[in-house]
Amino acid sequence: MKDIQFSSANVRIRTYENQLLDPPFLERLLSVDHARDLFPILQETPYGDFIEETTNYHDFEQILLAEEKRTFEQAYALTPIKEVVDVFTLKYDYQNLKVLVKMWYTKEDLAHLLVPFGSVSLTHLKEGVQTRKHQALPQAIIDCLEEVFSYIEEYEEVQGIDIIFDNYYWQHFLEITKRHNGEIFGELGQRMIDVFNISTILRSYITGRKKGFMSAVVADGGTLPTEPMLSAIQHSLSDFMALLAKTPYHHLVSSSIQEFEEFKTLNQFDLMKDNFLMARFKERKVMPFGPSAMLGYLYAKEIEIKNLRLIFIGKINKIPVEILRSRVRETYV
Repeated sequence: MKDIQFSSANVRIRTYENQLLDPPFLERLLSVDHARDLFPILQETPYGDFIEETTNYHDFEQILLAEEKRTFEQAYALTPIKEVVDVFTLKYDYQNLKVLVKMWYTKEDLAHLLVPFGSVSLTHLKEGVQTRKHQALPQAIIDCLEEVFSYIEEYEEVQGIDIIFDNYYWQHFLEITKRHNGEIFGELGQRMIDVFNISTILRSYITGRKKGFMSAVVADGGTLPTEPMLSAIQHSLSDFMALLAKTPYHHLVSSSIQEFEEFKTLNQFDLMKDNFLMARFKERKVMPFGPSAMLGYLYAKEIEIKNLRLIFIGKINKIPVEILRSRVRETYV
């Protein structure tokens, strides 16, 4: 990957960065009394392009999806290397495939669970599920579908296919990051896999899952070997903490251990892991060349949308503003 390839794209990305919502703006949203008061404020932002006078605040998810779709379309139009954007959209391909296969098997209408974007078109994914092969689909997705349908034919149920899809997603994700040997791409892939594995192990521990299940759901390719983590958590949470003590991820668990032990929830951990990754992107924000600017902007937009979703849900459910404020993620600006 030649860093100079992104020179013109980065200039445009910087203008998009200026439209990201900053902490004072999020504070304005947090300060309103009712969810219906959020739309007039968002009218001042790019999200306003999708808000009509008749739009009900309960339909906020459609606004967020529309802006996310536009963000990816803009990024694909700018990037000289499609896979720089694919690392963010790939998860939606596999999410959509889960839904499409379950629709095919159960004959239920689950179309409301589909998202209108991904690294390949939803139409091609639909055709792939129907034909089990499609020339427009990456080989990794074709291989995944073959294994999924083999599982369904053998066991006559779809409860276990999520693990198959997730495993193929991470393999596919890592394949993309390894294909481009840049330091930024490689670090991104490893950090995201590490955070996913720590989160998955902790959630499995909460629900009493055994080592065999954990081994099936963790992903390979991170900087942290999975076998020592699985062995440690099976022994005790303190052993798991001790194992992470000398890694960059120690504070992710240590800062949320009280909530974890007392309530068996990971809200604080989820916040910290998002902020951890955001800090890594912000460290590279000033780099003038290469894909850093685009990668950082796409992650920033992802977190921005997560923050807006949190605020809308919180206002609709009348969650106290102090609680909402404590759950808002760090911004890129």
